[in-house]
Amino acid sequence: MGSEGSTLYSGPEVVSSLTIGGRGIRVVRPSDPDRLLDDPDVLAWNRRDDYMPYWAYLWPGAYLLAEAVARESWPEDRETEALEIGCGLGLAGLVAMTRGMKVRFTDYDRTPLEFVARSAAENGFEPERYSTGLLDWRELPGDRYSIILGADVTYELRLVPLVANVLATMLAPGGVGLISSPYRVADETFSKTVGSLGLSCRAESASATTEDGRAVSGTIYRVTR
Repeated sequence: MGSEGSTLYSGPEVVSSLTIGGRGIRVVRPSDPDRLLDDPDVLAWNRRDDYMPYWAYLWPGAYLLAEAVARESWPEDRETEALEIGCGLGLAGLVAMTRGMKVRFTDYDRTPLEFVARSAAENGFEPERYSTGLLDWRELPGDRYSIILGADVTYELRLVPLVANVLATMLAPGGVGLISSPYRVADETFSKTVGSLGLSCRAESASATTEDGRAVSGTIYRVTR
């Protein structure tokens, strides 16, 4: 969500080679993310702000959103810039870059943004095609984007109004937001909450295949202004 600081991961790493929508993507990621759960800085941050280093995992929602991004009919304009919120390892945003978009990757923690930058380089993306930055969903800037992406960012009920407000505040007129979820209970209120802020929201069934070949299913919430 916000701009508290960073978690330092000093463990082993792996470069995963994924195929999303027929497109090859390489993702630099921690190979032992669980070690962050016992990190003193993480524990202290959790006590202050209920923070957890979920960024270090490739969740089912990330695959669902990445697959949707790969298959969506996007504008041909290469100057189209997408915003990924709570990006974590940035899988959906990396796929968006293969579709020709510029991407602004944002997260609550600086460390995943460093991994995203390394993944972008691993894929041969030019530095001017993306940017990274901290974004506090409770203190939003005035920037607007025609595309907003979020993978499994509504995993707790308390996050639903925050994500809805990000979309209401930062989605440009005529824009589209794609928010993925693997059937979480908290999402039952998402469409209504988004609608109460003057946006339209349609739930679409989604499916994808994970790195280990496991089939996952869930929902893509298509939000429009």
